[in-house]
Amino acid sequence: MRLTAVLLCAILTGCAGSMSKISDIRESAPEWYEARKEELRGNAYPKLSQVPTNTTYRSRQTGLVKSAEEQAAIRKAFYADPRSELTYLTPDMILEWGADMRERVAAMDTPTDFLTENDIAMLKARFERPRARR
Repeated sequence: MRLTAVLLCAILTGCAGSMSKISDIRESAPEWYEARKEELRGNAYPKLSQVPTNTTYRSRQTGLVKSAEEQAAIRKAFYADPRSELTYLTPDMILEWGADMRERVAAMDTPTDFLTENDIAMLKARFERPRARR
């Protein structure tokens, strides 16, 4: 009975000490900790009905529409760029290039050098030793 009382007192003393440590840690928490707690509770996010709507979207969207003259100038500048020129390769030339690449890759293919079944059996026999038993 005395042992139980002593153990109970020791446990309560330990809990009281740890509670004071926890309160000290909470008081010395960094400034972002409170904001993060609010976020996790869900209080930091606005309600969907409170989110403001963007009223300038429609006016900005009209800025994308160009006049016929502006569209023609954009098209002319696009075709004047050297990267927009048509390719000189015909479909047959492209197929020939692909076949050449496949031949080069096939030439680099070397036979595999894996262990044979005999090599595996020999290694197993060499390293297989009876284990010590009690």
